Amino acid sequence: MTLPPSALDLHSSAPSGASRSATPRPGYVRLAAAADRGRWSVERDVRWSSVDPARAHERSDLLAQLCTAALSESYHPVHLGWMLHDTWDDIDAGAAIAFELYEGFKHFHALRSYLDAVGFEPAITDAELVAIRANARAVGPKGSLVERLVEFMLSEHLASYFFRRIGEQATDAVLAELLAFIAADEVRHAQAASDLLATRIAADPSVVPTVLDAAVHFHHFGEQAVPDVPVALPGDPLAIRSFTRRIERLCGVRLVDHLKRQL
Repeated sequence: MTLPPSALDLHSSAPSGASRSATPRPGYVRLAAAADRGRWSVERDVRWSSVDPARAHERSDLLAQLCTAALSESYHPVHLGWMLHDTWDDIDAGAAIAFELYEGFKHFHALRSYLDAVGFEPAITDAELVAIRANARAVGPKGSLVERLVEFMLSEHLASYFFRRIGEQATDAVLAELLAFIAADEVRHAQAASDLLATRIAADPSVVPTVLDAAVHFHHFGEQAVPDVPVALPGDPLAIRSFTRRIERLCGVRLVDHLKRQL
């Protein structure tokens, strides 16, 4: 079985056999290469025949959290659909969002399949998914495109820690392996969104305060889909520190300094 890479580099060298060039490859080419290196199959790479329902139900609390996470993943066609519409003239953004739409669905499909395999109740229904989307569509998108890109980036960043932490606690080895695949994908998705924001900042540095404000007032996109976004480790110090560092590297400004200026 192919194990997920521990780290994915969106700026790696050219594919084997390709000549190097001084001209940077388009962002969508790097995204495609990273997605190819990190690919895994729900059908072939998850050891479905080895799933242990009894072991899984020793931590029914984790299963409930994963059910909520699956519902959040199912919401991507709505909020990313809006974002795709708003980035129609940005080839790299369109590619990043398209990859997220597909891989987010794969995460939902894998999580729902696992929950069904272990007999988790209540089972997710298609009617439930449609209701979540209908409620969100009635409200519409919130914030500017830059603000939603920050929301997307930080939500994926925290999702990588969530799935990693749940995997560390999982009592069924198959679930732990599955969540390692998903966590690695989320790392790549967060980096892709960060790259999109970096491009916008380079083109127009005046958006930096907007990015910082969006980070300060961050809300996980999952809040638009479920009442409570699951947290694997409340106050996770590593997740919080890396959250802050990601924003500060992107903007070149410490969040604490930005807050001081607002006082």
